[in-house]
Amino acid sequence: MTEILSDREETLVKAAIAALETADGPVPAEALPALADDALRAVVARRLKSAGRTLLVREYHAVSGYISGYDDTVAEALAADGIGTLPEIDRAVLAIVLLRTVAIPRAGGKHRSTSWLSDGPGTSITEIHTNTDDDLTYTLIRPAVRRLKARRLLRTGHLGQILPGPALLRLTDAQSARLWEDLVLVTLPDSLLADVIRRQREQQGTAPVSRPAEELQP
Repeated sequence: MTEILSDREETLVKAAIAALETADGPVPAEALPALADDALRAVVARRLKSAGRTLLVREYHAVSGYISGYDDTVAEALAADGIGTLPEIDRAVLAIVLLRTVAIPRAGGKHRSTSWLSDGPGTSITEIHTNTDDDLTYTLIRPAVRRLKARRLLRTGHLGQILPGPALLRLTDAQSARLWEDLVLVTLPDSLLADVIRRQREQQGTAPVSRPAEELQP
């Protein structure tokens, strides 16, 4: 479908797409005319879809707005071809950070956030190393953390603590749910919940255990 837009509308749509693709958080609708206008926002969504992207509604730090992410089908196809995936060491480090800063604190009642972007408690390179085997040394962990920060999958918090990064806002609901399942399979492989997840994935024809954070492409 080809939209007939005025020069001004075309400029507004392109500006909105550029903002959505580069933002570190939700872009409020009122910040850009193409997001505030229903018709132009629909054009933005179609343009993103044509590029394998999708328009997501997100809220972070009491700011509601929009951000873009990979369409589920496109993300799965890219991951299957090994395109944009994280190295094994980076996946391991990211999984440990998510466990220490989001999953474990939430299970312990320290916060009720349903977002991956927890603001604390954070973790550190020392704590990451403590949760790994001897093969994952400091000389491997430090550059992995730097790479993950460069991809906005991790960020530096208060007093240098390591926290999840804003690229995690770009996960669709399905991708986020799968990441939660991956963490269950890694940390509680013998649990009843893990058995249920494996059976569901076998029925769906997907791999029983996916590689953590493989689809986390900003």
